[in-house]
Amino acid sequence: MTALFDPLTSDKSRLDRLAVVLAWFCVLLPLLGLLAPRAVVPLVFVAAICGASIMGTMALPWKVMDRPVSLLLGLLIAWCLVASLWSHQPLDAATRALRVGVLLAVLVYLCALCRHFDAAQRRMVGLGLTAGIALTVLVVIVEFTLGFPIFTALKGPVSQLHYASSQLNRGISTLAILVWPLAAYAWLSGQRLAALAAPPAVFALVLTSESTATMLGLAAGMIVAVLACLGRTAGRLVLAAAVAGTLIASPGIAKLMKQSTLEQADVLPDSVRYRVHVWDIVADHIIKRPVAGWGFDFSSSIPMANEASLRGERKAIPSHPHSGPLQILLELGAIGGLLTLGLLFLVGRKTERLPNAGRVCATAMSVTILIIASTAYGMWQSHWLTVIGGAAAIMIAAIPGTSGKAPGSASPE
Repeated sequence: MTALFDPLTSDKSRLDRLAVVLAWFCVLLPLLGLLAPRAVVPLVFVAAICGASIMGTMALPWKVMDRPVSLLLGLLIAWCLVASLWSHQPLDAATRALRVGVLLAVLVYLCALCRHFDAAQRRMVGLGLTAGIALTVLVVIVEFTLGFPIFTALKGPVSQLHYASSQLNRGISTLAILVWPLAAYAWLSGQRLAALAAPPAVFALVLTSESTATMLGLAAGMIVAVLACLGRTAGRLVLAAAVAGTLIASPGIAKLMKQSTLEQADVLPDSVRYRVHVWDIVADHIIKRPVAGWGFDFSSSIPMANEASLRGERKAIPSHPHSGPLQILLELGAIGGLLTLGLLFLVGRKTERLPNAGRVCATAMSVTILIIASTAYGMWQSHWLTVIGGAAAIMIAAIPGTSGKAPGSASPE
């Protein structure tokens, strides 16, 4: 990869223009994630196309994209297409698998374009990220304080403030994820106090929202950041445990939650009890077809059989199971789970090569994403995949790449 990027790093003017594109991407991603989540998908396509046009033939996809990641991603998408054959609606499932595959490929390409910025270019990206998060925080404060005037202007009058608040949950999740690249950039820029204050400040804002998943995710991320500060081995173990707990152990955890009668616990919010009910149904179906799964995008088509719907709907799962790991195992089986583990393993290996501050924040961001993905969104929702991939690209763009020191050596950063 370094050899392939040598010509790019020598062309400073092109990288400067690419940094401007990424800076605007950083400004717009959190704002659109809050006010117009569907717009983040075209945003990432525009950023990738602009980046490709700026860098030209030196940055053709097959020259710059990480080959192991691209290979595993290709195998995962291929398996999604194969698994579409036994889905409830094979043609629709295959079409969605192709859309997901194209989006993921564009996100991996955008990440590849973000490598090897110099200090000035990283500063430009960092300033864009700072501005984007600051503007988004300001909009959130205005919305929650004044009764959602911007949301009402964009979407029209709403009958219940609860609906408007819940619709902003996607943007709140985006903020909770993007705060980690911001913290890494601030620390490596010498702004240590700002780096330490950013995650707790965003967490205080998250507490005013209705996104329990984001609260859990960011709280877990802050705890993991502290543990990862103990050293690379500690960070590696924490990340491995998080991946194992969310993907490998998720069916067992779902059954334990059901057996603990959490579904009937009146002290828990209705949304939590509903998830416990759905996760138990999904876990039962995973056991029935553990190897190949039920078919890509099959979640909403699970037959009711003897299961009773907690909310009285006609479907056991109206749209998705609110758990990415369970959805992967349900639809793609152990084969899809192993391919996903392979991708997460490669991401973890790349995290190890970052400067200490970047490594700590990347580990915390990964755990924040895993927790939110395990409790909130559908795995194949385009806006959710875009936020994850966009955050990864920003993390790569805003902090230095692989340090020249051995992975286990100490670093002031």
